Amino acid sequence: MKKHDKVTNLHCKDDKMRELSGKYSFTHPGKLEAMKKSVEEEFARCFWSGDVDHAKEELRESLRELVIWERNTIWRDMLQSERRVNAVVAKKAGQGIKRYWMPSLKPVPVFVSVIMFLIVLLASPALFDLLPNISHYHPANVYAAQRSLSLVVLVSFLWATEAVPLYVTALAVPALSVILNVYVTENGKRLMLSGDAAKLAVSAMCSSTILLIIGGYSIASALSKYALDKTVAMYVLAKAGQPSQVLLLLMLLAVFLSMWISNVATPVLLNSIMLPIVQGFSAHSLPFVKCLLLGIALASNIGGMGTPIASPQNAIALSALEGMQQVSFLQWTAISVPLMLLMVILGHGLLMFWFRPGKFALPIIPSHVEAFTAPHYLILGTVAVTISLWCWKPAVAIAGSEGIIACLPILVFYGSGLLSKEDFNNLPWNVIMLVAGGVSLGSAVEASKLLRIVGGAISQSMSGASLWMVTTVFSCFIFIVSSATSHTVSAIIILPLLAEIGAGIGHPRLMVMGGALACSCAMALPVSSFPNTAAVSVENELGKQYLQPSDIVKLGVQMTVICASVLISFGFGIMYLMGF
Repeated sequence: MKKHDKVTNLHCKDDKMRELSGKYSFTHPGKLEAMKKSVEEEFARCFWSGDVDHAKEELRESLRELVIWERNTIWRDMLQSERRVNAVVAKKAGQGIKRYWMPSLKPVPVFVSVIMFLIVLLASPALFDLLPNISHYHPANVYAAQRSLSLVVLVSFLWATEAVPLYVTALAVPALSVILNVYVTENGKRLMLSGDAAKLAVSAMCSSTILLIIGGYSIASALSKYALDKTVAMYVLAKAGQPSQVLLLLMLLAVFLSMWISNVATPVLLNSIMLPIVQGFSAHSLPFVKCLLLGIALASNIGGMGTPIASPQNAIALSALEGMQQVSFLQWTAISVPLMLLMVILGHGLLMFWFRPGKFALPIIPSHVEAFTAPHYLILGTVAVTISLWCWKPAVAIAGSEGIIACLPILVFYGSGLLSKEDFNNLPWNVIMLVAGGVSLGSAVEASKLLRIVGGAISQSMSGASLWMVTTVFSCFIFIVSSATSHTVSAIIILPLLAEIGAGIGHPRLMVMGGALACSCAMALPVSSFPNTAAVSVENELGKQYLQPSDIVKLGVQMTVICASVLISFGFGIMYLMGF
């Protein structure tokens, strides 16, 4: 109450103490002392060979850590509630305005981003003239591709530097893509009219992926509201006693879940489980919190290569191989599982090197056993059914996409009243809009046929090269493109091209599957994948992000290089030996 009064400038403590002053005070603690002594003797007999003094010392220290955990957790939960309320409190005109009236704008990064955009915009005609196949495309198509490249550079710089809030850049993507004329007609012979281009740019922002994300966040909101996330978090901590073990357990869990329920829903669920763990940590444990968030994001990206249903690019790879040699489910997992395990081990080592989680001590977590009620069973049942439908391929075929299935928890939770209108308003819409902007950017790049032009040029220049060299060059191309746009868009454009090239050299399965796995390895920017976006959006009880975009770039670039090295060496060897 003292902390509450200090933050809110109220005087609740004095009023409460006056209210309690006349209450009955227990002055005969004999029975309580007897029970305490009995516990100490039993603990000494079980763990200290009858040494009561050492038993009392350990119990006293454990009690202190338990009180600290409870105090921090309750206090931070209260601050989070206060922050939500304070966000809608009215203020007088002019009150609370900072001296610098645009606190979210970073002038220098904005200036650098605009300069880079202008440089690429002016230099792109000369750059495209160097491409060997540029004469095969209509001038309108080339013009749109040049503008599309400039748009990608501008948006990537704004996202990487966070010159303006990430979701603001995302919301600007549809407008910029229409203004820059990056949309061309299907035959690529004329620019699309602004009205038609605007329809495509805006419609791309409401896709099946967005529904899937809203459904995932609704599940996380229900788990949090009814404290089911804390129950799971306490169980996880009970199984992993050391910080490094907690990190490894969460990473392995992220990989496993991503294999079966997609790497879009997985980071949302695991972040909701991880947050109750870190709420009781002290301020100096922030590096460990960053370590856990990055671990979940990196592992979810890696898990996206696990099975044909783990991510959209895997399904696109199988469709690109139609009419050719197919890759069975067993063959896919036989290749991907060893690669994933090796990448997770290397990623765990990288995080251990940078953050040294071993120096942080985990507090003792209380294991409260609360009675389950009807809402708890309804939530767990809905989550179980939703995950099962995501994993069951016939159900996905009937629904059309995982996003339609994700409507089930939305309808159940909000329709039944388990979640309220306020809960819906409190969903992280900034994250949802960020992903929507990324999808819109991918739509613009796809419509401009930029990747097809560049990919065709690379293919023509690589004629006569060895299989490993062709695979390596295209994998590196995919790493760069997928980091700047999205995994799905890269797969849609590049994998059919790889299928044609692979068929020409007798290795279509190796080229296409290698390209699909390369998409999942790209994780250099916050918008490279949804796991990265979800990680950078997690906030503490005061509304401050745990991770900055620079944290994602720093670890993401290194992890992309590590995964790329594993894929083009160990992965290429496995696929080649299996006859791909």
